[in-house]
Amino acid sequence: MEMHHSEDDMDNIRGQEAVAIDCEMVEGDLSQELCARVCLVDEDEKIIFHTCVLPQTPVVDYRYEITGITEETLQDAMPLNEVRERIQQILYSVEPIRRVLVGHNLEKHLHCLKISYPDRLHNLA
Repeated sequence: MEMHHSEDDMDNIRGQEAVAIDCEMVEGDLSQELCARVCLVDEDEKIIFHTCVLPQTPVVDYRYEITGITEETLQDAMPLNEVRERIQQILYSVEPIRRVLVGHNLEKHLHCLKISYPDRLHNLA
């Protein structure tokens, strides 16, 4: 499940000042939280990016009742490094960087995605 957008769509979000992010988490080895699905929406609630993320370690609990994710869901998932690059393209597509990033458990999601973003642009929900 991945949504690709054209360059025109990327041009449309360049004027947006806020982006919301949410991750669905599964449990990996040693109770490690892994992002298995990520979605970004703009301030008009339009989906910018939505994909499943290939876990970097074996999954021990898909938390299906909460996430709806199964082993089959992740078979064709995008590798984490590609997901990170796509998200960074979206977040850094405005110069100077001023796009506010909002989300629930934002710090945890950014950590799991291995993304750093200026603290002054975080809006924790």
